[in-house]
Amino acid sequence: MIVQGKAQTREADVVKEVKRGSMKEKWGLTLSYRITNFSLELVVTKVAKFSPADKVGLQEGNTITKVNDWKIEAMEHPQAALSIILAGGFMLSLGWLAGSQEGEGWLELGSI
Repeated sequence: MIVQGKAQTREADVVKEVKRGSMKEKWGLTLSYRITNFSLELVVTKVAKFSPADKVGLQEGNTITKVNDWKIEAMEHPQAALSIILAGGFMLSLGWLAGSQEGEGWLELGSI
């Protein structure tokens, strides 16, 4: 783990380019978040079948740690992470932890 200020960030197990055909097409993710140990955690709670996220192998329970080289865990506000994803245009570089996140305190962030 790398310590940045008080946030602890983890390197992604998987990094993939996620591409969509048009701006109207959704990424196919439903996300939730929580803040633990001064770090923002962003977890995938649902992946739509045949979506861009499904095509690259994202699964329910994966923790997204990086979006376009931005370290999610070092962010203070979940809306900042969501804004980076929404601004992605036709392609996003996503990094995630392959394991499944469990526990309590998850708050829904939204479907994208």
